[in-house]
Amino acid sequence: MRVVFPAAAAALLIGAPALAAPTNLPGWQSTIKYSTTSAGASGFGNYARATSKVVYDPATNTYTVRDTGSLTTTSAFGPSNVDATASNATFTVYRKTSGSTTETFRRLNQSVSNPLIVLSYVDYGQWRRATTASGTTSVNDTYVVFGAKTPPASVPLTGSATYSTVVDGTFVNTSGAYAVSGTGNLAANFAGGTITYGATATGTKEVGSGSIAFGTMTGTGAIAFRSGTFSGAGTADAEGYKMDVAGNFYGPAAQEVGGLFRITGNGGQGQGAVVGH
Repeated sequence: MRVVFPAAAAALLIGAPALAAPTNLPGWQSTIKYSTTSAGASGFGNYARATSKVVYDPATNTYTVRDTGSLTTTSAFGPSNVDATASNATFTVYRKTSGSTTETFRRLNQSVSNPLIVLSYVDYGQWRRATTASGTTSVNDTYVVFGAKTPPASVPLTGSATYSTVVDGTFVNTSGAYAVSGTGNLAANFAGGTITYGATATGTKEVGSGSIAFGTMTGTGAIAFRSGTFSGAGTADAEGYKMDVAGNFYGPAAQEVGGLFRITGNGGQGQGAVVGH
């Protein structure tokens, strides 16, 4: 599968018609760490969200990501790592193994034919590091959202916009890890400097059977115009879950949004990416 960073975002990032050198794509990331056995999961918890970057090298078509807690811990994924069987029109999946540790990087394809969502300025990926020993698998699950951020001076000060969003993440409770997916919206009131958002999501158990209905989680928050960012706090829904968000506007005039979410409730917690247009 050919991996191409979109020309619109690339030109905006470097001000040139073609990429010739590695480019830093700024963004956000967070990591959830946990251990799983046949009996369930334990030791799960979130790092604090952190500003970050992904380095894209057009000469080798390689993405380099870094650890949330250690800036010197990095990993690169290129064409030789593509798992063609796991990749599809929605995601390109990279995989590599060293000893008992397997790393995957599942990156959303920026394509006009992406069946999940079509984006031009923001992208996201899930970098998973899983090590198995003596029947226990220890996992670092990092979600990173990156791209062409809207310059703070270009975030609108008047009017409003509503973005259609998707959420993609990992939720862990004592019974195991669940892949989170769903759709929603984020409404930005630029004149008032506020946001409102909502997402309806489900969790599918990664090993074994089972699911979680998170319901429709909603929240409100504010826009920080000096940094071009937004953040919001959720309230518990009828199912007992709440979702907080933090992110950036992307594109030359805030055409898209991208950031991170955190879900808590009913003894579990999770995190992931939220992106929209």
